[in-house]
Amino acid sequence: MVARLAHPRVLLALGLFLIGVVLAFHAWGGPSDAMLVPRIVLTLWCVIALAITLAELSRGSGLGSGSLSTLPVLMAAVLIAAIAVASLGFLIPSLPLVALTLWMFRLRHPLPLAVGTLVIAGGLWFLFHHVLLIRLPTLLNSGAL
Repeated sequence: MVARLAHPRVLLALGLFLIGVVLAFHAWGGPSDAMLVPRIVLTLWCVIALAITLAELSRGSGLGSGSLSTLPVLMAAVLIAAIAVASLGFLIPSLPLVALTLWMFRLRHPLPLAVGTLVIAGGLWFLFHHVLLIRLPTLLNSGAL
């Protein structure tokens, strides 16, 4: 049982669950204005991370493989990007996140990967910043990045 808990896939899933629980605890204890969507997302995050943790723990023979499952890796990347948005703005963390997502969806050729990353991340920034007029966190005070 200890060997199963020490496996990287189980540790990643358990870490994602614990981070989600801590963040959800703080979100549910905070002010009620404009917090409904983050609370729902964090609750879903906890449910998915718990399901992944239980699935990884129940796997007996598959733990010999050193590779990580796609969903926990993507969840960890989203968490890292969400934390990085506060200091780096929206566009810079979204570029590697979109590239990783496209890579995980098996888009492996360099040119389509680069174009897809720029179009999706840049398109989301343009949509929110210029069309919907929702100001996203920026790296520069001018709002350029």
